[in-house]
Amino acid sequence: MRILFGIPRKVHNGIAIAEVEAFKKLGDNVEISDYGNSGEESGLVKSLILVFKNAINLKRKSKNQKSEIVYLNTAFDNKTIFRDSITIFILRTFNKKIKIVFKIHGSIKSVVLSKRNILKWYLFNKVSLFLVLSKEELNTFLETGINQDKVKVTANAIDSTQYIPDSRFRKTYEIESDKIILLFVGRFIEEKGIIDVINACKLLQENSVRFELFCLGDGPLFEKVKSQIEYLKLENNIKLLGHIPEEKTRPFYSNCDILILPTFHAEGFPMAIFQAVASGMSIITTKIRASADYLKEYENCLWVKRNSPTDIYDKILILEKDKELREKIGKNNLCLSDRFTADNIVGNLNIYLRNF
Repeated sequence: MRILFGIPRKVHNGIAIAEVEAFKKLGDNVEISDYGNSGEESGLVKSLILVFKNAINLKRKSKNQKSEIVYLNTAFDNKTIFRDSITIFILRTFNKKIKIVFKIHGSIKSVVLSKRNILKWYLFNKVSLFLVLSKEELNTFLETGINQDKVKVTANAIDSTQYIPDSRFRKTYEIESDKIILLFVGRFIEEKGIIDVINACKLLQENSVRFELFCLGDGPLFEKVKSQIEYLKLENNIKLLGHIPEEKTRPFYSNCDILILPTFHAEGFPMAIFQAVASGMSIITTKIRASADYLKEYENCLWVKRNSPTDIYDKILILEKDKELREKIGKNNLCLSDRFTADNIVGNLNIYLRNF
């Protein structure tokens, strides 16, 4: 097959590149082109210019490669379907036979189900295959009446060999040996549950639990989180490290004890969760989307309710007191990570792409 990949330049770029390399191993002719914004441009005019620039580059490269398939990493919300509609119109205008595949990294249910959104129906008509990242999203797409052959579930690639424990980690960050090390990774937005995590830490402090929390990320709630930490007098327990490039987050996954992500964000396959799986961490999270598909309570994680610092505190306490449970979950997660190698994922994708 001749496949042209539209990939993001920044956000989860490694996921797309891993798929590209796995397709090449199968003998496919694969080219890549920039797609999406990833915060490169702000403002309507500059963003539109980038959309047209990327679409024209895709058209040019697809013509040069004689692409059979254009495979775009995208999402499904009002902003992305506007961008994607422009892109598909340009691609289809010059090559009506080309097949378009969308890999959807998160979808807004109300947008998928909208009956009045003309651009949504345009994409449903023009896109050959939608790849979603959870059964929940699959069911949402099918609820629209779209042909079930046009929507399939896939996953993101993770590589457990990238996560290596370091005996010097605690010394580097001056963390005593009897402290449990907690980790939050994600955008500082309400939907990721960061404020709930901070409030749960106050309960830990009040009950004399010895802990350290690393928070990796930034976003619109950063200053609010910082103020909340100061107000609750948690400065000695919580380290705000800001945004860290994805490849530099691996030492934290490899050396912290528990990932806490009480998210209800509209992502399909939360990478923080599955990087924790690949590193053999214990996990506390909400039972949604891909997490609900692959994780089992007391086998791979502990579930928490959304917007419940008390529930988060209770689950941290369970894992803090039960080292054997943490070790069991860690081993199970390392085994689970084998399902998400790039070769396994692309093996299934290859079947989908050759049969539509």
